[in-house]
Amino acid sequence: MNTAVGWIAIAIAGLAVANASAQIGPGFDCAKATTAVEKIICGNPEAATADRKMADAYRQRLESLTDLAARDHLQRDQVVWLADRQRMCAGQQGDEAATCQRDLAEQRMDWLVALPAGADYPFIADRRLMEEGRRGGTPYRIAVSYPVFERPGVDYARANAAIKGWADKFAAQMRPSPQGDNGMPGVGWFFESGHVVQIVRSRLATVDADWMSYGGGAHPNSGRTAWHVELTTGRLLGLDDILDPASGWADAVTGLVRADLKKQFEERPGFEESLAPAELRKMVIEPGHWIFTDDKVTLTFDPYAVGPYAAGPYEVELPYATLKPYIRKDGPLGDKAR
Repeated sequence: MNTAVGWIAIAIAGLAVANASAQIGPGFDCAKATTAVEKIICGNPEAATADRKMADAYRQRLESLTDLAARDHLQRDQVVWLADRQRMCAGQQGDEAATCQRDLAEQRMDWLVALPAGADYPFIADRRLMEEGRRGGTPYRIAVSYPVFERPGVDYARANAAIKGWADKFAAQMRPSPQGDNGMPGVGWFFESGHVVQIVRSRLATVDADWMSYGGGAHPNSGRTAWHVELTTGRLLGLDDILDPASGWADAVTGLVRADLKKQFEERPGFEESLAPAELRKMVIEPGHWIFTDDKVTLTFDPYAVGPYAAGPYEVELPYATLKPYIRKDGPLGDKAR
């Protein structure tokens, strides 16, 4: 699970964190450490090493950018991330706090290393929603990372609002009621979510968010959802913007998914009724189930969607060669239809 981590998955070459493992200490002077976070990092070798690698990754990525707007964007994003770091592990102490800071630095390093340079720099910021408290006697924690699309001259307002709105709505549901039954006394509620941004060619980005939550039930729940953004226009895309509605893709893909799930059910029995074409089609046509990557599409089905909780999630992978007859030639994946 990519909990509370955001990074961009894209094929890049030549970027290494040079000699980072040989460095000792964090990416700042411990003699000048003043904040609680800095002192935690300086007091733990693993957290310090992770911070050093993250700082080196930031420096190398910044030096690789020649466009002034891209450099300015990355610098501002790093400043915001460093400010957010002061509260990301609030409430944790000792080794737990140090481990949290180590993990955060490693996650940020992954994001920085994966950012493409030059004209391909995507102008995507890594933001977080963090909250911790107690309501009605029940402790709760919200830790969410989400991307913000910010390329100059492109209107991403609808896409950004949809992604942030999902996080805000889910977070609201995971705040215990100040009054009433919040489940087992003293058992903390939580909502954690991370994301991967899959950039396919230069036009399409899929935000793949995974999440885990507990809100007083018998067990935690988890799942994935996705949004699809056209990078050049800022549009939040539906599946008919990517696949040709005249091609009959919905029924065709439903058939492919149904056949694949039937095979998976042989080892992990699911809900046979979910395979009824009409019922399965309702899920297939939902954009949130689709993860577009460079070589294939993965359709994801959360626990309870097509099978019991104990069976876990199901995935169906479809290579673009299979989907070629259904891809819009004038859409963001048009080159894959040729």
